[in-house]
Amino acid sequence: MTIKDEKHRFVVIIDKETFEKFKEIAKQEQRSASNLASKIIIDYVNDVES
Repeated sequence: MTIKDEKHRFVVIIDKETFEKFKEIAKQEQRSASNLASKIIIDYVNDVES
């Protein structure tokens, strides 16, 4: 099975200032911005399902 079959990609549009702050937070956590966004979404979905 390929990643394409297991994962889905989508685009989020946010203002540049917020994105720059988000990238800095990700850097502090030694993550990429996309990795941090993925973690936030997964955690949120898991919390809502609980």
